[in-house]
Amino acid sequence: MSDNRIFNLGEALARADQDHALLQEMAELFLEHGPKDLAGIKTALAARNAEAVGRFAHRLKGAVLQLCAPAMLKAAKQMEEAGKAGDIAAAAALYGGLEAELTGLLDALRFEMDKGLAA
Repeated sequence: MSDNRIFNLGEALARADQDHALLQEMAELFLEHGPKDLAGIKTALAARNAEAVGRFAHRLKGAVLQLCAPAMLKAAKQMEEAGKAGDIAAAAALYGGLEAELTGLLDALRFEMDKGLAA
């Protein structure tokens, strides 16, 4: 695996009932929608819309649960909590970490997919 600290391939496969094709599909969807959710958070932060920050972070958190990526999950959860609390300043401070975690996860997923995740 590319980096067990980023996501746990074995656990993700277990969540997908050892269905490699299903995990491949989940990874592809995350590669498409994860960056969109992050962009939504960035736009919501700029608009100072804490409710939208929380909503986008919640979606991101739900997708990450299936991929067994603990650091990304923690970052998304913290962002969701800040959004739900209406704390735009805290959410803005968390954004860089969330973006970095997402980038790492996307890179790790692409690496695994290039190796034949669906095999």
